[in-house]
Amino acid sequence: MRKLVLFALVWFVFVVWGLELGVAWLFKSMTGSWISKSSSVYLSKVWVINCLRFLGLLVLLRWLSVGFSDLTAGEFGRRELKHSTVIVLFLLAIEVAYLRGYSLQILGEFRYHLRISSNVGVAILSLASEYVYYILEILSVNLLYVGSLRLSNEGLAILFPVLLWGFAHTLNVIVAHSIEALLLGIYAAVFAFLMYFSAQRTGSLKVPIFVWLVSMVL
Repeated sequence: MRKLVLFALVWFVFVVWGLELGVAWLFKSMTGSWISKSSSVYLSKVWVINCLRFLGLLVLLRWLSVGFSDLTAGEFGRRELKHSTVIVLFLLAIEVAYLRGYSLQILGEFRYHLRISSNVGVAILSLASEYVYYILEILSVNLLYVGSLRLSNEGLAILFPVLLWGFAHTLNVIVAHSIEALLLGIYAAVFAFLMYFSAQRTGSLKVPIFVWLVSMVL
C-alpha cells in the first residue's frame, strides 16, 4: 500500500496536476494571465507540458517495470467499439443537455487558436499541439490505471483515475467559477469511471484512448 500511495502521489504531482499547475503558474507570472493570449505563449506552454509529461511517463514506467506498450494493451474489435460508442453518446448527451446546444469541439478549439493568431498555419500547429497534449493526457491516466492495478486491485485501479484525474478537474477553479469547476469535476469523474470500468470489462486500454480522443473531437 505504501508503494501505491507513493506512486499515486508522484503521478499527481509530477505527471499531471502538479506539473500542469506549476507550468501554468510560471507562465502566469511572466504574462499576467492563466489563459494564453497569443499563439507563442500557447505553443511554449503546451510543449513544455508535453515534454515534461512524456519524461514523467517514461520515469514512472521504468519504476513500475512496465513497457510503454502496456498503456495501449488489449484489442479493439466490435465489442470494444460498442462499449466506446455507448460511452461517447452518453457523455455527448450530457453535454448537449447542459449546454442546450451542440457544436463540434475541434472546430471550437480551432476558432480559439485563430483568435490568438491570425495566421492559419500557426493556428493549425497550435491545434495539432493541443491534440498531442490530449494523447499524452489519456496515456498518463492509463498509466495511473496500470500502476494502480499492478500495485493493488481492480477496485482501486478504477477509483484512482476517478478521483485523482476525474474529480481533480475541480482544480480548474483557478480559471472557472467554483460551481462550474465542481460540475466539471463530477462530469470528469463519471467520464473516468465509464472509461476504466469498460477497460476492465473488455480487457482493453484502447477503449479509454478511443473514447477520450473521439470526445475531444466531438
